[in-house]
Amino acid sequence: MTTVQPPRHRAPAGTREPHPSGPVVSLRPVGTEDASVEPPTAPISRAALHAAAGMRGAPAGPVAAPAMPPAMPSAMPRPAGHAAPVAMPVAAPRNGLGIAGLVLGLCGLVVGLIPLLGMGAILLGVVGLVLGLVGVARARRGAATNTGTAVTGVVACVLAVALGIWGLVIVANAFTELDRDLSAIGATTPAASAPAAPAAPATTAVGFGQTFTYADGLAVSVSEPASYDPSRYAAGNSNPYAYSVTVRITNNTGAAFDPVLLQAAMSTGGAPASQIFDAETGTPPQNQLQPGRTMTYEVAFSTTTNSGEAQVDITPSFDHEPAVFTGTL
Repeated sequence: MTTVQPPRHRAPAGTREPHPSGPVVSLRPVGTEDASVEPPTAPISRAALHAAAGMRGAPAGPVAAPAMPPAMPSAMPRPAGHAAPVAMPVAAPRNGLGIAGLVLGLCGLVVGLIPLLGMGAILLGVVGLVLGLVGVARARRGAATNTGTAVTGVVACVLAVALGIWGLVIVANAFTELDRDLSAIGATTPAASAPAAPAAPATTAVGFGQTFTYADGLAVSVSEPASYDPSRYAAGNSNPYAYSVTVRITNNTGAAFDPVLLQAAMSTGGAPASQIFDAETGTPPQNQLQPGRTMTYEVAFSTTTNSGEAQVDITPSFDHEPAVFTGTL
């Protein structure tokens, strides 16, 4: 069906010009007529007239609700002024104390290996132990992720404290022994409980079988050399002849004597002899010699000659001069 658009006309003076896209709206009162309106110049079809008549006579019905616009897809850009939601940052794990405890524990272990630095090892171990325990507590709460590191640090700190205590004990014992040795050096008279020691000879050289007594009361004697037959497993038997002597030590100092540092040397005809280490002669004494006690042990030497002058030097410790014993083979 073809709809005929009525021709546009200019509104008379005193009326509003209708919008080109809308219907013609008259501002005149209802029922008035404008004789100046020109009739349409083109005939209107019968079908259009019938359609217009039907629309005027149709009963008024409910007005259909306007269709809702389709939902805006999520991919469409947000309108201006609406900010996108900001993601909250995730808190970083707090692993610092556990690592610090491990580092201090390892440093304490290294320092604790030196007895003189025992106090430093204890301080490092205690501080590291506190930090390590706090690190373990954080890891259990979930604030840290280095549980193994923190536990290892705690163990290392405990070991560092133990090493530090061990070092302090060693240093204390060393100072006690040093004080005891210094007290014994230069003593002119033995303790009241010990027998009176004879005065030291003017010279340190005495004959075989005689006794040399130091100022502190330590007495040493060496027997005459006797021929010795080393076993097949003996060490140091590098010369054609071998002799052995018996060393006798009596402790009249009033304090314990440690024979670990005792040394013996021999020479024959002016040539040094080598000491023989053999299972038959036994090992040098190791136990401390208590006041008033006597100990003896045998020492063997390999010599270059079996005749002439022989000399044996006995040095009880660093604090004593060598006692010299001379004689002939």
